[in-house]
Amino acid sequence: MHKISFLAFCLLLFAIKGLAQSDSDEKKDSLAQKLPFNISEEKRLPADDLENKKEGFFITGLPQFEYDPIRGAGIGGTLFLLQNGTRDDPFFEYTPYRYRISTEFKVFQNGRARGALNMDIPYVFNTRWRLRLDAVYWEDPNAQYFGIGSHTLRPLRFEDKNTGIARNFSRMNDYLDNLSIARERDGQFITDFHYNQYFQREQLYNFLFERVFLEGKLRLMFGYEMLFTSISDYTGEEAEEAFLRDGQSVRAINDTTLIFKESTRPGGSWERFNLSGLTNGDWAFTSMLAFALIYDTRDLEPDPSKGVFLQYSHEYSAPFLGSQFDFNKFMVQGQYFNTFARWRNNKSRLTLAAMGSIGYVLGRNVNFLEMFDLSSQAEAGGILVLGGPRSLRGYREVRFLAPVVGLVNLELRSRLYDFKLSKQHFGLGITPFLDMGSVWDTFGEMDLKNIRTTPGIGGRIAWNQSTILRLDFARSPEGSQFFFGFGHIF
Repeated sequence: MHKISFLAFCLLLFAIKGLAQSDSDEKKDSLAQKLPFNISEEKRLPADDLENKKEGFFITGLPQFEYDPIRGAGIGGTLFLLQNGTRDDPFFEYTPYRYRISTEFKVFQNGRARGALNMDIPYVFNTRWRLRLDAVYWEDPNAQYFGIGSHTLRPLRFEDKNTGIARNFSRMNDYLDNLSIARERDGQFITDFHYNQYFQREQLYNFLFERVFLEGKLRLMFGYEMLFTSISDYTGEEAEEAFLRDGQSVRAINDTTLIFKESTRPGGSWERFNLSGLTNGDWAFTSMLAFALIYDTRDLEPDPSKGVFLQYSHEYSAPFLGSQFDFNKFMVQGQYFNTFARWRNNKSRLTLAAMGSIGYVLGRNVNFLEMFDLSSQAEAGGILVLGGPRSLRGYREVRFLAPVVGLVNLELRSRLYDFKLSKQHFGLGITPFLDMGSVWDTFGEMDLKNIRTTPGIGGRIAWNQSTILRLDFARSPEGSQFFFGFGHIF
C-alpha cells in the first residue's frame, strides 16, 4: 500500500513538473509568436541568464583606479545606461539589452586622457536593423612605438650606456632604464628616454548600421568613420626624466626617436609599406567607408556561454572621400564559445572561449596608425596589436607590429558564485588564459616559427549580465603586466 502511495506521489510530481514545463514552453512559444520576424533559437539567452536578467531601465558603472607601467596612476570611470524592456517584450529573451549608452572618462598621471560616448540599439524600432554610434577622443604623451615590420620580433636592442657596446635586453624594464641614462654631447646632456614614444591626439567618430538575415544569425554591416590624428615626436625636446650612470637626475635633451628614424630612413619600413602620418602636431584627416559580414550565433553578446562569431571586415580610405590617405584594411576573425560543464543548479559553469584573427593593411598612402589595430567592427577603435590589454597581455602594448598580424586568444571562463546585493545581480569567476600571436611583412612570409605566447590568469565579475569587470595578470619573457577594465577582450 505504501509502495502504491509513493508511486502515486512520484507520478503526481512528474505531472506537475510536466505541466510547469508545458506552461513555460507555451509562454516561450507565445513570446516567439509576437516577434515581428523569426529569430533563431540559438540566439535565445540561457535559462540561468534569463532568470537573473534585470527588467526596465538601470544604470551600472564604477570608478576606475588603474596603474599603467607606461602612464602611471590613472583615475576615471565608466557609466552604462541600459534599457532591457520587460519580460513580456518578445525581444527580451533574444537581446542583451534594447539599448545601451555608455560613457567613459579616464586621466592618467602622465597626462593621458580618454573620453568616449557610445550608443548601441539592437533591433531598432523592432526592425531587423541595428544602430551603433561612437565618439572617442584621447591624447597620450607616451604612445608606444617599437617599429613597424617583422623585425620587431627581434629582441630589444640598444647601446648599453655603461659599456658603450650594443646588446640585447631580455627584460623591458632593463631596456627602459638604459634608455633614460644621459650622456654628454657638445656641452649638453642627451638622453633616449622618449626613444620608443611619441605624442598622439586622436578623434574618432563612427556611424554603423547593421541588417540581420537568417533569423538574426547573419549580419550585414556598413558605415562611415571619421578619424582625426595629430602626431609629433620628441626629437630635440627636453625629456621629463634623465639620469647619469650614478643615478643623479639631470636636465637633458631627447635624442632622435625611433619613429623619426624609421619615417625618414630611405628604403626603410615606412617607404616600403607606403606609410605616413607623422604630422609634427598638425591634424590629419582619414575618411573611411566600413563594411563587414558577420555570422553570429552567440546567446549573450557581453558574456556568451555558447555559439560562434565569424567576421570579415573591410575598411577603405581614398582621396575622393576627402581623406588624406589611400589604403585598404582587412580582417578575418572567428570566435567559438562552448559551456561544457554546469553545476549548482546551472548557476555555475565552465566555458571555453577561443578567438583567432588575421589582419592586413596595404595601400598607396597608409596612415601608420592604421597598422596598430585590427579593424574589428564589433566595437570602436578595433583591437590594439600586438601587446597590451586585449592581445598579447604579457607584452608592452604594440610591441610587435607589421602589415600582416595574426592573433589567437584562449580563455577558460568560469562562473563560480553568484549573489544579489541592493537588487543588483553579480557573478564571480576565474579565467586562466593563453595569448598567441605574430606579425609578418607579407602573406607569403607567414609561418609558425616566431609565435609569441603569454599565459595569464584573470578574475571576472558579471554585473547584471550586460556589464563585465575584468582583471588580468599575464607574464612574458620581457616582463609581467596587470590590467583592469570593462568587458571581455572578445
